[in-house]
Amino acid sequence: MSNHCPDSSRRRFLGLAAALPFAGILSARMAFAQHFPAKLCNNCGFGSKKDNCAKCGKWMGNTKMPARLCGDHGFGSKGDNCVVCGKWVGSAKIPAMIGNCCGFGSKKDNCVICGKWAP
Repeated sequence: MSNHCPDSSRRRFLGLAAALPFAGILSARMAFAQHFPAKLCNNCGFGSKKDNCAKCGKWMGNTKMPARLCGDHGFGSKGDNCVVCGKWVGSAKIPAMIGNCCGFGSKKDNCVICGKWAP
């Protein structure tokens, strides 16, 4: 009779099988969140209108911060729409800005359209 325990191969297999899900986690790529820059069309970004907050429309003065879009509103062709009027931006692609009124503190990291976090 052999000294080999019939359960040793099963134990080793079960030990390796239990470690497989964790091995997949360690080798997986890191996930990251992404934001998209908000843009204005020629009409909304022309003249003194470009000095207004893209969210509330108030005059910003010198407290301009770049406006952001979340993945829902900035991904694909939706990112090429004006954040103020919704029209297609075309070749203008004027960067939208928010003022201190809508961008103070952590609010500057939120989507201009829906208010979700857009890191």
